[in-house]
Amino acid sequence: MGSSVLLALCCLIGGNVHTSAGTPIAHAQVSVVGSHRYATTTDVRGHFSVQVENGTYQVSVTSPGFSGARIARLEVNHPIALDIALQSLNSAHIRTIARIIVDGRLALSQSSIPTVNLVRSDIERVGYDRIIDALSEVPSVTFARPDGGSATGPTVVALRGPDPSETLVLLDGQLLNDGNTGDLDLSRFPVAAFSGIDVSEGLGPQDRLGSNTIGGAVNVVSLQPVRGQQTRASTSIGSFGSSDSWVNTSGTRGHLGYAIAVDNQQESGYVNQDGLLCNPAASTPCAGAPTVHLGSTISSRAALLNMRYSFSQASDLAFRVFTLGDVRDESGLLNAPLAGTPGFVGPGDALFGQNLRAYQLRSHFGLGAGSLQATFGLSNDGVNYSGATPGSPYDLTHIDRRGTADFAWTRSFSNSELTIAAGFRGESLIGTGIAPIQKRTVRTFSVHGATHPTSRLSLDGGIYSTNDNTFGSSLDGRAAFAYNLAPGQLIRFSVGTGFRAPLLIEQFLFPLSALPPPDVNGIIIGQGNPNERPEHATEYELGYARHFGPTSTLDVSLYRTNLRDPIENYYPVPIPGTTQFSFPINVGNVVYQGAEIRLSKRFTHLFVSANYGLNVAYPKNFPGLTVSNPTSGSFLVNGAQFIGIPQQVASLGLDWSAGAYHAAIDTSFRGSNNSLNQGPYATVDAGFGRSFGKIDVTLAGTNLTNAVAGRFTSLQNGVPYYGVTGQTPSGSLLYGNLPTNRYFVEPAGVRLIVTIHS
Repeated sequence: MGSSVLLALCCLIGGNVHTSAGTPIAHAQVSVVGSHRYATTTDVRGHFSVQVENGTYQVSVTSPGFSGARIARLEVNHPIALDIALQSLNSAHIRTIARIIVDGRLALSQSSIPTVNLVRSDIERVGYDRIIDALSEVPSVTFARPDGGSATGPTVVALRGPDPSETLVLLDGQLLNDGNTGDLDLSRFPVAAFSGIDVSEGLGPQDRLGSNTIGGAVNVVSLQPVRGQQTRASTSIGSFGSSDSWVNTSGTRGHLGYAIAVDNQQESGYVNQDGLLCNPAASTPCAGAPTVHLGSTISSRAALLNMRYSFSQASDLAFRVFTLGDVRDESGLLNAPLAGTPGFVGPGDALFGQNLRAYQLRSHFGLGAGSLQATFGLSNDGVNYSGATPGSPYDLTHIDRRGTADFAWTRSFSNSELTIAAGFRGESLIGTGIAPIQKRTVRTFSVHGATHPTSRLSLDGGIYSTNDNTFGSSLDGRAAFAYNLAPGQLIRFSVGTGFRAPLLIEQFLFPLSALPPPDVNGIIIGQGNPNERPEHATEYELGYARHFGPTSTLDVSLYRTNLRDPIENYYPVPIPGTTQFSFPINVGNVVYQGAEIRLSKRFTHLFVSANYGLNVAYPKNFPGLTVSNPTSGSFLVNGAQFIGIPQQVASLGLDWSAGAYHAAIDTSFRGSNNSLNQGPYATVDAGFGRSFGKIDVTLAGTNLTNAVAGRFTSLQNGVPYYGVTGQTPSGSLLYGNLPTNRYFVEPAGVRLIVTIHS
């Protein structure tokens, strides 16, 4: 009798429950249901264990103030250890994510949309000091470099398409997209101030901030308070006069949690020389040309303060402030050698400054039978440019201010969850030539529900109502399901609609005195259009995920986005002796479609992650008008891939550790039609280090193959792009290959990094 009982209760299910930042969650309810029902709670360290019989079980974890986590089917025939991350209902994440994993990188995502979590520890092992470098391993990410490839220029990201303004950029769920360009320059965001990056792709039914997403969202998660106290300090020196010094400290004193980070990045750069500033229109362009200094220095400083006071396990109040200020010499980037002369052509002196301030107040507490999350935010995003001629719209001197207030009430039931949310956003834009100040107010209301009608099936759905004073209202819906075909196999499908509002600057009608002079065709570029309408999109997503044993995971996604009324820039037919205007219009349709494959495999000491993306983006049903993409400026052709969007994208990551040693290699591949206007290329970054007690020493290298490296932009020497070359006298369009500028990144470099742990 006793031996049979021991045989029946053969297996222990144990593990740890914590927040996404690693803080233990005490008193969480753990339920294990199968042929028998078992229940337990976590201790003060978040640990739990329960002895069960052999069999198949459903495991669920709940805690007041957190989204629940659930394994629909768990085969138990041996001891199992679970690592469970719950997302707070006042979370910084735009999408609610709960994870139950053994190894985070081997997690079988239960989300209805693809989600990639880039953890700080993985980023640091390669030696990266800026978050933009880590995003290269996500196959749906396209980098736009409007001023060129150098590190001194702005770098913005787009998900699943050519337009960065169709991708949300957030800090702890706080929207930061700029009203001037519709995106955000992430090039100087330091790794030191953050705990990770969450990239969620496409249209998700779990969005709470509204339906103004098309490509997806990049949410940067700030450094969070942890139990106890942790302090780290680091300093590094490297090629091109680069240095980075930072200090982090986080901990908890009683009910008060805190996280503080300061970072200082400096770089003298790859370009440091004098040159003649020539006039290409003159018969002897460099005769009497002035001498200018061309440089690429960078000075960047950032600071973060994150405070959280816990009244109870179900109620707290948090405050976060993040500041970033940098100054970059863009003269080496914007001035290019003039062929056949000893000089350069461009604006000459060009100084770019970025100033970002983001404040957030968050609270959650019990209200009635549910929990209320309240979030308030203020942000200032400013750019100061000094130079003769801006390199692109990203160099417009301006300040974008935004205030937000969001509320979400959630009630959880045994197998379902209901969220009712409302939000308000006010935004203003002031800049060179923009008077009066442009303003926008947006009100959103949404209802989201999730349910698990069976142990294998999960359903999600949401309805979103948006009212924007600049264009009116939009009503959108999203639905998804996830079905466990078998243990370790999941299929998912989602469908939904979303929109992208016109930018404030796109709708502003500039006075003639604020616009640049006419170009060679008599066209004045940069005028706005107050009659613009929002873009609208419908997206379909199909995904499959599978575990191949405990050490391998495969995830495959197929998607298609149909975009209606895309916003492009109209360029009129030149009429001799007449001045005309170029301005944004809604025209035709656009299709984004593709596939993504992610494969993860753990060996004894080595972890391998391989990613591949096929990204197809093309316009269709465009009338016989010359229109160009606002980001790239290139004329668009029906059925032709957008410039700057490589169809083939891949990455390979190797992460090795044994004892005190660790090493990591990241290889990133971009196919033809890339943002540098070069042929297909691959870059390799690597780091190798050793820990000496509390001190870690790492030698890191970037662009070790010296791929696509160079000092200056090469004018009209990039891979040609097939586009509109001109028009006949009757107005018919002519097509052919158009020249492009060839951009370069910095050559191979190394950094020595010393980090001290408390």
